[in-house]
Amino acid sequence: MDENNQLRREFYRNPASYCRVMNVEAAVTFGLFRVDSGGTVGMLSVRWEKLGNELAPQLHAYYDSWHVLASFPDVLAKMAGMTGPSCSPDAFCQLLLDCGFINRAERGVDGHLEPALVR
Repeated sequence: MDENNQLRREFYRNPASYCRVMNVEAAVTFGLFRVDSGGTVGMLSVRWEKLGNELAPQLHAYYDSWHVLASFPDVLAKMAGMTGPSCSPDAFCQLLLDCGFINRAERGVDGHLEPALVR
């Protein structure tokens, strides 16, 4: 694969300002990013909403990212095992790390991280 077309799995926790605007308690965005430009091929998010007395995660994907969702069967399989309080934002971030994603916030600080390229 050409270096310019290499993709990397990455994620980030959305800031509190984003969550206020989206009217959610927390959010994690993840997807495929171009190695050369950092641009995205497609992004998805899990957003935690207040439902009664609990926080409930919701997978959010616009139609132009469905192909990216389909490329993450490992993530979906692990998500299927997470229910109730065990699916916190921190636990979901760990799930993504376990699936080879790179935390974009840490990537900016730790330039020595080896990218998990998608071929």
